[in-house]
Amino acid sequence: MRRIILAISVLFVVACAEQEKYANESMPADALTEEASETQAGASTSMSEQSTPEDRKMIWSAKMEFQVKDVTASTDVLSKICKEHGGFISKMNMSSTKYQKSNHLQIRVNNENFSPLVKQLQSESIFTSNLEINSKDVTEEFVDIESRLKTKKEVRDRYIDILRNKTGDVKDVIEAEEAIRKITEEIEAKEGRLRYLTDKVSFSTIDLVIFQKVSFTEEPNVYVKPYYEKVLDALENGWSFVTGFILFMLNMWPLLIILAVLYWKRKWLKMKLKRKAN
Repeated sequence: MRRIILAISVLFVVACAEQEKYANESMPADALTEEASETQAGASTSMSEQSTPEDRKMIWSAKMEFQVKDVTASTDVLSKICKEHGGFISKMNMSSTKYQKSNHLQIRVNNENFSPLVKQLQSESIFTSNLEINSKDVTEEFVDIESRLKTKKEVRDRYIDILRNKTGDVKDVIEAEEAIRKITEEIEAKEGRLRYLTDKVSFSTIDLVIFQKVSFTEEPNVYVKPYYEKVLDALENGWSFVTGFILFMLNMWPLLIILAVLYWKRKWLKMKLKRKAN
């Protein structure tokens, strides 16, 4: 009986092995490859999610220069594009030379709309001569400043508590106040730097130069006045001098009266002395 049960068990194991082998052989190779690739893709996705840093503080900037058909019309179009993406033009400088007309724009936009705005700005270009995109990771500086701010504020609070509770010499009180003043200045400087970085991280900067080719034109000659205009200017200047002199003398009337009185008195004294001599 035992031999019969053992033989049946062996036959059952062999049959199961053969069935599994047949199933593997009958499965298409493409299915195996697809299954393996899906497993590998899932693993790589998981790894990328783990290795990608979160909450990074990035400063994005771009420099663009391209040719347009008409600088004035394109400036209006680009301004509308900026508004559509929540951006704004913070600086504008239009200039022209013998060969081209250009406009230098500085655009600020939030980081979320930075890439879409750069792409749509290029739609106005007929020839791009320069496109440069830069990024700067300031996460470490952010963390360092926030840590230093926290430490300095704690130190300042301890100084303030000591100053409130201490009843020692005036010298110690003055030293504590001076220490609080210095720490407060350092805190304000760090907070200013943090506000600057926050602004740069929140809003990206795009320096955009658009230009338009124009036909070569000579610069206008310097205007030279005709002779009759110079004569008229001379007469006008002379009359202005005369009227100015008259007004000056009228303003000096008290001094003129004093000088006249002194002159008359001096002449009277001379006449008096001459009579006595005779």
